[in-house]
Amino acid sequence: MYCECPAECPPAADGMERFACPTPDRQGRYRCIDDHVLCDGFIDCPNGEDEDRQACMFYKTTKAHLDVLADALLRWARGR
Repeated sequence: MYCECPAECPPAADGMERFACPTPDRQGRYRCIDDHVLCDGFIDCPNGEDEDRQACMFYKTTKAHLDVLADALLRWARGR
């Protein structure tokens, strides 16, 4: 899936948000990637930005914290 510019990726079929790689490919197209492929160990963007060490460290830490928070909220809601 490609888009005209980095800010215009249509949502995925399951409704999840997609992100545009910050650099275009050789044809000048921006590739749209699903959030589950960010920091997964496989390069999906032309220059590998989706696997940037510093960005992934922040992304994985934030995602882990949000997962813990979501789990706690679900347990709290079930206990009501």
